[in-house]
Amino acid sequence: MVDDQPARLLSYEAILSGLGVECVRALSGRQALERLLKQSFAVILLDVSMPEMDGFETARLIRQHPRYERTPIIFITGVHVSELDQLKGYELGAIDYIAVPVVPEVLRSKVAVLVELHQRRSELERLNLTLAATREELRAQHAESERRLLAIIENVPVGVAFADMSGRFQYVNRAWCDLLGYSAEELRTLSWTDITHPDEIEYDRAQAARVASGELSHYLLEKRYVRKDGSVVWVNLYGNFVLDDAGRPIQGVGVCIDVTGRHLEERRRDEFLAMLAHELRNPMAPIRNAAEVLAQRLGRDARTQPLTDILKRQTTQLSRLLDDLLDVARLTHGRIELHREILPVATCIELAIEAAGPLIRERRHRLTVTQTLQPLSVNADRTRLVQCLSNLLTNAAHYTEPGGDIAIRAQARDGKAVIEVADTGAGLSAELLPRVFDPFVQGERSLDRAQGGLGIGLSLCRRLIEMHGGGVSAQSEGLGRGSVFRLELPLAPEHADAAAATAQASPGAKRRILVVDDNRDSADTLAMLLTAEGHSLRTAYSAESALEQCAAFHPEVVLLDIGLPRISGYELAGRLLAQDRSMRLIALTGYGQAEDRSRSAAAGFRGHLVKPVDLRELDSYLAQ
Repeated sequence: MVDDQPARLLSYEAILSGLGVECVRALSGRQALERLLKQSFAVILLDVSMPEMDGFETARLIRQHPRYERTPIIFITGVHVSELDQLKGYELGAIDYIAVPVVPEVLRSKVAVLVELHQRRSELERLNLTLAATREELRAQHAESERRLLAIIENVPVGVAFADMSGRFQYVNRAWCDLLGYSAEELRTLSWTDITHPDEIEYDRAQAARVASGELSHYLLEKRYVRKDGSVVWVNLYGNFVLDDAGRPIQGVGVCIDVTGRHLEERRRDEFLAMLAHELRNPMAPIRNAAEVLAQRLGRDARTQPLTDILKRQTTQLSRLLDDLLDVARLTHGRIELHREILPVATCIELAIEAAGPLIRERRHRLTVTQTLQPLSVNADRTRLVQCLSNLLTNAAHYTEPGGDIAIRAQARDGKAVIEVADTGAGLSAELLPRVFDPFVQGERSLDRAQGGLGIGLSLCRRLIEMHGGGVSAQSEGLGRGSVFRLELPLAPEHADAAAATAQASPGAKRRILVVDDNRDSADTLAMLLTAEGHSLRTAYSAESALEQCAAFHPEVVLLDIGLPRISGYELAGRLLAQDRSMRLIALTGYGQAEDRSRSAAAGFRGHLVKPVDLRELDSYLAQ
């Protein structure tokens, strides 16, 4: 309170006594300035008319002090103040004028409001100071945590990488660099597709898309990376995404472990499985051949035909189970390679119906096929696409009661070939539907499991189609209400030679054929089958006998078992071709993996048949 009249100061203090504030008196502007230097004030009551230094000059000097730039000043005046002087006071920081004589209620209410504002402002400033200190402390703690986390990530023995949504690397740790042979700076110029084996890019992209869409919480797979020096390393990769506040993926996260050593062990195990499959196929081949010979010789005898049909069905089933088991191992470790070509969808559907036809006919299902008038073509592996379609048809037959309906439909939709296999069978429960493509998952089956599979056909189908850049889905309205399995693949551009590429050679030409197999039952039964078709046949049970037979018989075609004793089929092939380059060699073997086919082609074989031989495939080779 600043006024050169002490009586006024006493009256102001009396008016404000009930507010619980400390009132400090000053009899001049100079004295007021001294008081202001010693302590802080919430409000200043300042008389305008004072000797030596009036209220306006005092207010100007108060405002120059940083502490009082915003302190409210109320001018009290006993004389009339012109509008010009009032404006001057407001410019100097005054917030109000009170005329003398002062109305106690007015002064008390105005000061009370200003004191409360001051208290609130002081509390806010103290809170801001506390928050600032807390933020600084948290910032320091966060920085320390980041340093510790980065040190841990940088030195863990597993690879850790972050990539933006285009796949370009943003951060890689030391283990990731060591794994791939690149520096961190080099990797930051690359994306994940630059280091991923080409055969696995489409499947990786499909899995990442399922995680980004929320269909999966993460993905875990074994895959191949290509190192800077061109060598291949096998890793287990855990992939996920960092999400923003709206739940949208904004950054990819990958953690990988080098499993090349374990992969070699598993490869040895897979080689054992391949050997086992070979040994199992050897006895299956003569059984299948014998069934075919019996069917040919006995004709349509009602008493014997069911028996020969059983033999053929069961050997086909055993062969399919062996293929599925081997395919699971290959898919798990990324060793299936696709041999793509432009294929008419109609041709693949026909081949799939041929494969599943015996079971469909046995169960007396009504099969309808609906396709668009415009031919549909896809860029796909013929064998794998037919395998997937026949799996869907076989499943439909298994789970549809005898006499039910199965439909296969093909159409173009949004740049894709969409193939649906629908049935009126057992349907899928709401609990099973989300898991139907998981390995070893099956629907409810009756006690009769003679035609049952291993629960891996649909899993194989999904993985193979995803490798083609497509997708597979299932829908059902519930148990007993049938199901629909939908397969989608990108449509291929128009291909002028597609029809020519898929044209089949005309059968009917009779050949001179030599069958070479150390398994006498397999050789003899196959010879019987081919003889019944009008071909001229010789058999040899060893490499030495085969060389003699070729010199005397001059066969056009040699069906040659690769797994011969003493002299392998590969070595024998070289000797035979050295005698006569015009002969056509077709490999007979229990080994059917991609590397086996590549090796037989390199040895000069023109075809590769896996036991038990599919006669339609053999006839196709002979016709060509």
